[in-house]
Amino acid sequence: MYPQLFSMIAPNLFQGGTDDLDVIHLPVTNNRKRTDLPFDSIVTMYAWARPADWNVQEFRYGVPDASITDIDLTRLREAVEFAYSRWKSGDRVLIRCQAGLNRSGLVTALLLIKDGHSPESAISMIRSGRGDDALFNTSFTDWLIAEAQTFLNTSPSQKAA
Repeated sequence: MYPQLFSMIAPNLFQGGTDDLDVIHLPVTNNRKRTDLPFDSIVTMYAWARPADWNVQEFRYGVPDASITDIDLTRLREAVEFAYSRWKSGDRVLIRCQAGLNRSGLVTALLLIKDGHSPESAISMIRSGRGDDALFNTSFTDWLIAEAQTFLNTSPSQKAA
């Protein structure tokens, strides 16, 4: 059973999924503005999700819910930097994927770690807010615990050196 569409993890920071019918390959029955998602900025990690609504700034990077090695870490960093800067500027930020559990959890955890939480604390906060099934992908959680702080403290130019 999927959790609710989105959950607050920290003030102005939400993690969620995509409604089953809110995907690009299904026809839209109308083109009225959606007003049910109260967000200023959204990071979408699910390639088939419909774009964010009007007047919502969106960063899209669709990745598989598989191994961390399947993700371009430079682009992941860009998603994290976008979300973190919007969150810290006062935006209500949603990090979403398909079910709202793993890919969105990866980005949300990185935001919390960047904000000073330990990886374990970030994972615990996400599971408290989103449910025990959040971040069940052990490739993601193992990487968060072992590598996230180094990843966040290494600039792209330092990695290339």
